[in-house]
Amino acid sequence: MLTPDVRFEAWTPADWSRFLSIWKVAATPAVDAAANDEAPRGGLVLVHDGGRVRKALHTLDGRVDPLTITWPRSLSDLAQEHRAAWVWALHVGALEELMERFGARVRRGDDALTQALTFFAAFRELLAEGAVASWPRRLESIPIPTRAMVDRAIDALVPPGRAALLALYEDGDLWTAAVARRAMGAPVRFDLLAGPIQLRREIGLVSGEFRRDYRHLVEAVEALYAPVAVSLHADVATFRRLITRAEPGDWARAVALRDVVLSPIPQVLALPLGVDATRGAVHFATKMASQVDPIGIVQPLLQWFSHLLPELPAVGGRAAPGFDPLDVLRKLLARGDEGARADRS
Repeated sequence: MLTPDVRFEAWTPADWSRFLSIWKVAATPAVDAAANDEAPRGGLVLVHDGGRVRKALHTLDGRVDPLTITWPRSLSDLAQEHRAAWVWALHVGALEELMERFGARVRRGDDALTQALTFFAAFRELLAEGAVASWPRRLESIPIPTRAMVDRAIDALVPPGRAALLALYEDGDLWTAAVARRAMGAPVRFDLLAGPIQLRREIGLVSGEFRRDYRHLVEAVEALYAPVAVSLHADVATFRRLITRAEPGDWARAVALRDVVLSPIPQVLALPLGVDATRGAVHFATKMASQVDPIGIVQPLLQWFSHLLPELPAVGGRAAPGFDPLDVLRKLLARGDEGARADRS
């Protein structure tokens, strides 16, 4: 997705560290010591031959004696027994088979994104065949997009010669920001990833309220880099909560209340927000129905309706991805216990 001569500029080590920290999987919040001893922590990786476990490793506790693990058995039971937030079980030879399939399909000249999509397609095949098993299966229902689908989505979000901006604030100050500029022409490439150093200099003195200051930041990006196709502005704590622990409707509510400012907002993002608002209404109605519907007729109907929502219609004549991108982001970054609940929902 990057040009060979891509520029990284206007970053301090602190700003870059802050930007990367946003996308880390959320840690379990601190609780009292007794409860924390029982909280899921780390992950468990098993290698088995179908009848018994050959090797076992807990990512925090180290090696586990394979003779102490009864196999085969439910991965969720193993996770509970070893207090693991997730479990991977690989059949002997699964990794070698994965690399064989990947090597047979990758082509000289494929960029990093194309290689990643090829790799995950082969990995999904092994999951379907049972050579690799995981718990929780957070993204089981999410199809792996093709490169053409990814390019179309980026075209709709950031046209050539324009930029995308993510700006996060803390106590009214610009905590960190990232500008990604799309190169002209095809294929889809970005030739610049810029940080907040120059932007802080350009916006100068501000009011300390990002709901007013974001306009000055957008103007600074357009003066320095390129016209802005999409920008997102939010308090860093709010953004972290939304990408890791958002309930149905939370994104739409945050935008409506201006806890998150999208300006400009492309049509390709307006549609998922509308779906999220509808899902939030259904989620609220389901909770109310559980209190006033003793027979249990209304709840199944509402749940059935909510399962129809991720099927997004086409936008502007382009095929939609067939899943809710906001929900995918939440499942990827949720901490282990919440990810498991999301997987069961």
